[in-house]
Amino acid sequence: MESNISITNAQKCWEGVLETMKFTVKTWVREAVEEVLDEKSLNANIEDKRLNTDELCDRWHISKNTLYNWEKDGIIKALPIGGRRKVYSMKDVLFAESDGLVKLAC
Repeated sequence: MESNISITNAQKCWEGVLETMKFTVKTWVREAVEEVLDEKSLNANIEDKRLNTDELCDRWHISKNTLYNWEKDGIIKALPIGGRRKVYSMKDVLFAESDGLVKLAC
């Protein structure tokens, strides 16, 4: 009789462990999926964002003349939006920053 109780208790114990593991794995998967979805959403928003000349000069702590020279040198590409106005793709800005072009002041 005692061995039956022991087997039943061990079985219940393992069932509890398996349920805990199942819950943990489900949580990890849900968090991973949410992270991927958030990253895709962030990337889509970054690609859509544009900075004007003043915003980019403020971000990089440079003058408009320096920015103009960097455009001529092909370091950053301006997107004309009509007349003398232009904007800069956030994707291009982040690429230039990751390439070590500028050091951002924090």
